Amino acid sequence: MTEYFDIRCGDDMDPFGRDAAPLEVFAQDIYHLLKTNKLTLLRDPDWGLGLESYLSKPLPSTLASDVESMVMRDDRAAKAKCTITPVAGKTDSYRLDLQVECDAGFLEMALSLTPSGIVRVS
Repeated sequence: MTEYFDIRCGDDMDPFGRDAAPLEVFAQDIYHLLKTNKLTLLRDPDWGLGLESYLSKPLPSTLASDVESMVMRDDRAAKAKCTITPVAGKTDSYRLDLQVECDAGFLEMALSLTPSGIVRVS
């Protein structure tokens, strides 16, 4: 039986081609789901939230629940909780904290949303 491995990738491939554990793969998938704009994948036009379209402007009050709903569309997610808080002293800068319960365990990740882009901070 052939065993397949997933490779670590955030914004780019891991330079050493290291493998990623299932929980890390799920975190990577969520990160890409949140960054990808809708209508960019031909076979799944509804996939993606397009967080980058919200940069440099006030966030809608429904964004945290939209993130939770989008994550819950994945079969691996059992529960999702998103909290978005403004960064003190920085205009249009936010921290997005996401906790997801799944079969592989409990996943926590955080994103920094600033006018210059989105960065996964944990």
